[in-house]
Amino acid sequence: MKKQFLITLILFVSLSLSISAQNNVADWGVGFSIGKTQYDGDRGSNMFFGNPYNQHIGFRVGRYINPLLDVKLAGGVGKVGADDGTLDGTFDVNMLHANLAVHANLSRDTRFNPFVSAGIGYASFSGSARNATDDSGMTIPLGAGLKWNLSDDVYAFYHGQYNLYSGDEYDNFVADGNDRHFIHELGLNFNLGKEDRDGDKVADSKDACPDTPGLKEYDGCPDSDLDGIIDGEDDCPMVAGLAEYRGCPDTDGDGIIDGDDACPEVAGDAMYAGCPDTDGDGIGDNLDECPEESGVSKYNGCPVPDTDGDGFDDDNDNCINTPGDLNGCPDRDDDGTADKDDGCPDTPGSINAYGCPDGDGDGVADKDDECPEEAGLAELNGCPKVRKPTPEEIINSYESPHILFERGTVPAEGYQESIDSIVQFANDYPNAYLNIGGYSDSQGSESSNMRISQRRARKVYDSLVKAGVDPERLTYEGYGEADPVADNSTPEGRKLNRRAVVTASTVKREIDTGGKR
Repeated sequence: MKKQFLITLILFVSLSLSISAQNNVADWGVGFSIGKTQYDGDRGSNMFFGNPYNQHIGFRVGRYINPLLDVKLAGGVGKVGADDGTLDGTFDVNMLHANLAVHANLSRDTRFNPFVSAGIGYASFSGSARNATDDSGMTIPLGAGLKWNLSDDVYAFYHGQYNLYSGDEYDNFVADGNDRHFIHELGLNFNLGKEDRDGDKVADSKDACPDTPGLKEYDGCPDSDLDGIIDGEDDCPMVAGLAEYRGCPDTDGDGIIDGDDACPEVAGDAMYAGCPDTDGDGIGDNLDECPEESGVSKYNGCPVPDTDGDGFDDDNDNCINTPGDLNGCPDRDDDGTADKDDGCPDTPGSINAYGCPDGDGDGVADKDDECPEEAGLAELNGCPKVRKPTPEEIINSYESPHILFERGTVPAEGYQESIDSIVQFANDYPNAYLNIGGYSDSQGSESSNMRISQRRARKVYDSLVKAGVDPERLTYEGYGEADPVADNSTPEGRKLNRRAVVTASTVKREIDTGGKR
């Protein structure tokens, strides 16, 4: 029986060596040990390290499973016995045993590593001497120990193993409890190949990531997404990408990695978070509700709407919900004053009288003027002062109604009537000198506004000369955007400021007209 057992062990070791020779990492290992065997049974106990000294020689073949588990096939030969100082209490017997056990490592320390073990085995006792008898049976080995790594190839170990034996006869004394024995062993283990803690077939000495399974071509480090960039240097280790973006993908090739790209499937621009701006309105397509039509951010990339459909967009329409032709507002009587501001919306009137007729041109609407045929004062309800002014006072206080312009030198409605009124005054007061002042709104630069105000003054000057007024009685001058008569922040106000005004005096003004007179 002992011969068969030894042959089996030799064949197993030979097979293990042949297999290990085909590996380049330490999946397999063999070990040898010497030690001491102690008895614990019916005849007493000599644990721990008691007499007699019963030597033990052991061997093992191990297989690496993972960083925490190894499987060991171990065996040994030696003696076991006891010596209590009496002839009857002393015995010893030869022991041959083998077991298959799991060794659980309690640490991943590369230098010292404690472990525990448990398994199942078989023991044979023979060569009866001094109160012993032949016996054999199953064992349950339970142990603990410590590994001391001397190099990648070799570690020393201590292993203490307590064996629960299924028999109760080899001590030649049968009682209620089974016999047991304890083995202390010190030994060396030789790794067959190189150590590979992570099991990736790359030896730890050459493994840049020894605790993480990887690929040989990357020195044992993993490349989970197989993009050629190891996980430790890959900002997107689970998604294949490009080296220039540290392993992250750029699907649309716009230079913005997918993780930062709001439109990862469509090439775009960094200023739009990787999205295109198809209509070129400065709003990325991902935020543009009208990506095919240029618009403004106020309306989420859509054009400014024209709610009432009158051709004036809502930002430039003074009557958003009512169609009209006067800055987007209706003007039923077509007098240049929008119905919403017109006190007489169905009767053409004067801008200076809020759209109502003003026959005497005094700025007081006829419906409110107590002297509608004679220019008067607003504070006197349109009537003049009681004292009749002298011709000199009339001349020096004269100021024509404002002559309005739509744009540039294009006059507004009522221009010719204003010219005729001024000509009539010039004819009524032949001693009067007339000075023409041109004005502009505040749109545009000051220099531009000055030039356009001069052209407006010159326009009135030429009209008066054409109507028969002696040029020697006329002077003109532009004042730009000075002295506004209305609010330049509104379209209505700006229209009132685009004007020319004629004043009179009994003394001719001296104005440098630059040769334009």
